[in-house]
Amino acid sequence: MRALDAGLATQLLISHDRGWYDPAQPNGGVPKPYTVVITELIPLLRTRGISEDTIVQLFHRNPFNAFSRP
Repeated sequence: MRALDAGLATQLLISHDRGWYDPAQPNGGVPKPYTVVITELIPLLRTRGISEDTIVQLFHRNPFNAFSRP
C-alpha cells in the first residue's frame, strides 16, 4: 500500500512462492495451491479501495512491460 501511495504502481511486479514443503510433516505436508494472489491479494486490494485500473496495471500491464521483447 505504501508503494502504491508513493506513486510506484507502474514500477511494481507482484510475485509469490507459495512454498508448501514442511520437513516436519510426512512427505513434506499437503501442497498449497498457487492461487493466493487471485483469491486473497486482489480481493484485499479491492477492499482497500485500489482501483480496477491499478489492479490491471499491477497484474497485466507491468508483467507485460517487464517480460515482453521489443
